[in-house]
Amino acid sequence: MKRLKYTILILAAAAITSCKKSFLEQEPYGNSIQSGTFYNTVDEATGATLASYKYIDFDDWWQTQWWKQVGGEAASDNEWIGVNGGQGTAVQAAHYTLNPENDRIEAHWIEIYKSIYLFNATMEGLQNAKIDDGAKQKLIAELKFLRAFQYFELVRNWGAVPLITKTLSPQQNDYTRTSAADVYSFLKQDLNSAIAILPSKSQYSTTDKFRVSKGAAQALLAKIDLYTENWAEAQSVSAQIIASGDYTLENSYGNIWQTTNYNGKESIFEIQFQYSTQYPNLGNVFPTTSMPGTEGGWGYFTPTSDLENAFKAQGDSVRLNWTIIRHHFPVIGDPANTSFDANPSQCKSARYNRKVYIPRSERTPNGRFSKDHIYLRLADVYLMNAEAAAMQQQSQQALQSLKAVRDRVGLTTNMNLSGWDLINAVRTERRLELALEGDRLYDIRRWKDQSGQPVINSIMGPNGSFVKYNTQQSKDPYETTNLNEPQNKGTSFVAGKHNLWPIPSKEIIASQGRITQNPGY
Repeated sequence: MKRLKYTILILAAAAITSCKKSFLEQEPYGNSIQSGTFYNTVDEATGATLASYKYIDFDDWWQTQWWKQVGGEAASDNEWIGVNGGQGTAVQAAHYTLNPENDRIEAHWIEIYKSIYLFNATMEGLQNAKIDDGAKQKLIAELKFLRAFQYFELVRNWGAVPLITKTLSPQQNDYTRTSAADVYSFLKQDLNSAIAILPSKSQYSTTDKFRVSKGAAQALLAKIDLYTENWAEAQSVSAQIIASGDYTLENSYGNIWQTTNYNGKESIFEIQFQYSTQYPNLGNVFPTTSMPGTEGGWGYFTPTSDLENAFKAQGDSVRLNWTIIRHHFPVIGDPANTSFDANPSQCKSARYNRKVYIPRSERTPNGRFSKDHIYLRLADVYLMNAEAAAMQQQSQQALQSLKAVRDRVGLTTNMNLSGWDLINAVRTERRLELALEGDRLYDIRRWKDQSGQPVINSIMGPNGSFVKYNTQQSKDPYETTNLNEPQNKGTSFVAGKHNLWPIPSKEIIASQGRITQNPGY
């Protein structure tokens, strides 16, 4: 199905978005989404399924897309909120002063459950569709992946969450939180059933490469296995993806994010965005929010000098330049921008995200861009494999996967690493390879140190390494002088509390206490 037709389906789905209310108070999306009799042909069933894809990220910009960057990166040691301390609710999350009344976290929770409602309703409609059973099961498998993708976002942010697997009437509101272990178990079951049905990426036509493939379901399953420390399964599934031949690493690291390389050979799952003059809020939020006003952007999500130092410590100039744009440096890949103006007085760090940057010659008039956003790619899978092998003390396998990623950017690999030296090398590689792509916070939350404590506990908090660097060691000329966003970011972090976000207060109230709060809030 062509991108244009997909865009039309997105716009149709966008038209039925409801206003922000408590998750328990949401209105149905519309009878056309729920009606099983609507899907009388394969085209109708396919159209409903493809319209569902946009609900991974559709939120009028301010809920799901925004929060994924705040949560995944700006609350870690990789990013500041950046824009001279603006957007106080986002700063609360990034600086660990967040409370359950925060409007952004509430909106993120609501938008995810709205999308899950849509996926459930569409699956129920497909069950009764008058179409070939093989086509029907394939579409349901795509929707199972989309639902699992959203539940993964819920469970890694909030832990135990309500597990809703069918459409509910307003009267059916007696559910409670399901344990994280049980949510993960359900997601694994759904993904395994999808893997058995979905085609490989190579079996899709060129115009359908964006659709969920067997490899996408496997990659999400492998990542869930990492989060649940099921190392053997994570190693096995990631190895299957690598061996499939469906994906290969891009020869050039920078080619991954080129606008001429959508759904490229390294991409496993990416969201397609389309610029529209009729619906101006459509489009990828990150190119606009993550660029300074001098480039037509809003100035948020600026990389830290701590992240830049991590690249320099490895001698990693390739990924540094393709990840961080620095003030008065040329922008790699854009010959029209030979001296980037980061607008330092309005930017915490005078650094910006190259991965979401769009060269000047390719920009659309109103700042809403069609740039796709990659969520799963092969280098991530190689590093999943390396981590899982390292955690099982299978050093040679871990080193082979680690080396594959480092070779691309011209870095040598010490093939004699083992034990914790190897584990830490893989962790460092994940930070550099995947920087600013939304995984950093979740990695440092789930990783354990040699004493069994979450790694984030030693990075954040009053004695955390990141806090000490910023408040005692850093001499960065921008960060240490642009203090509208406080330099002591992370000092308010409390171990055992801030390893999860608070459940939005409105959800607890609307559930009459059946949904309970996370510890410490």
